[in-house]
Amino acid sequence: MKPQWSDAGKMRKAAVLSCLVLCSVLLGGCWDRREVNDVAFVMGTGLDKEGDQYRVTMQIALPGQLGSSGSTGGGGGTSGTKSYYLESRTGPSFRGASTEEQRGVSRTLNYSHRRVLLFSEELAREGISNMMDVLTRIPQNRLSSLVVITKGTALDMLQADAPIEQYPAEMVRELNYSYMKKPRSIKLLMNSILLEGVDPAVPVMSLVKNGPSNLKDKKTNIQVDGLAVFRKDRVTGIIDNHLSRFLMLGMDQAKDMEIFITPPKGSGYLSVHLIENSVHFKPYVHGDDIQMTIQLNCNGNVRENETTFDISNEVNLKWLEQQVERQIKKDLGEAIQVIQQKYRSDVLGLGRVIITSLPNEWKRIKPRWDQLYPKVEVTINPIVHIENIGAVTKPFGIKKEQIQNE
Repeated sequence: MKPQWSDAGKMRKAAVLSCLVLCSVLLGGCWDRREVNDVAFVMGTGLDKEGDQYRVTMQIALPGQLGSSGSTGGGGGTSGTKSYYLESRTGPSFRGASTEEQRGVSRTLNYSHRRVLLFSEELAREGISNMMDVLTRIPQNRLSSLVVITKGTALDMLQADAPIEQYPAEMVRELNYSYMKKPRSIKLLMNSILLEGVDPAVPVMSLVKNGPSNLKDKKTNIQVDGLAVFRKDRVTGIIDNHLSRFLMLGMDQAKDMEIFITPPKGSGYLSVHLIENSVHFKPYVHGDDIQMTIQLNCNGNVRENETTFDISNEVNLKWLEQQVERQIKKDLGEAIQVIQQKYRSDVLGLGRVIITSLPNEWKRIKPRWDQLYPKVEVTINPIVHIENIGAVTKPFGIKKEQIQNE
């Protein structure tokens, strides 16, 4: 006999079949696929201002050319075939120019691999907040992309030969990491702009030739030229490469910093490489009298001694440590005076120190902080300890009777 199905059983069977049909529809997950061959990966973006228009330049990777820089490209390898393609258009806004670029590119622009974002100095002096909206609004944009200010146009920077790396955007990224402990990403930059009591500071880069005019096969390279200091979202000035390194020491961002000291007698230099440093701020507020003490603790090694000065002597080594301390105090003090008096930029975050340490005092002085900040008296107390003077304890190649022991 054939089994008899009840009405309830038939309904359960129909429900199971319906679920299976629906699941088969949901499992067809290839409907929105996008092949790699249909995507153009943007590795770097440069922004310039031309009249009332924005010029956006995008550096797009060419996967077929991403071989070694000495054989198949790399933006200046032996074959001469670059590993990237530049697309540059103008528009009324950042997004408007990007939309125009998409019209001229056969593949869909993808920003999820963008390493760097370059602003020309001219544009950054007008303010950058309005251009940041699209970067935070569209999730595909990486907030970890590093920000750089360029001397000259960002377009020229993205056209550099940069033969060591596959493309200029990668060289800009690597220079950032060799220059600062924690490079300025889009996220960190926007946090500094929005955070109360601190202003942003971003590395400045420029183009340079890789040798003298008589060098064969000259290339254009990229170098760090200093630090751009902001007031809110506008660049107010650029600190030169020498002072910027001491300023970053005060910001606790200095990396691979060397200080050159002249000996008490004779010529030449002693080079001290600071390998570790820490910074502590201590505020004092009494009425409108605001003082800030910056305590720096630095450890270093001697990298070079081209003098006749004997640093293996304990007294002489102590003298060298004191000279490094004086140099830090002098140059950091000069850098602080420039950002306080000339550029009115609080990149050290003195206001932030008062907010966290003396919140009640900050509430009182906050409305007048812009007027009080240039008058803040800053005291710098550096302490330097030289841990290692190298494998050669006395000046190499100098006769014993020529060595200075005092």
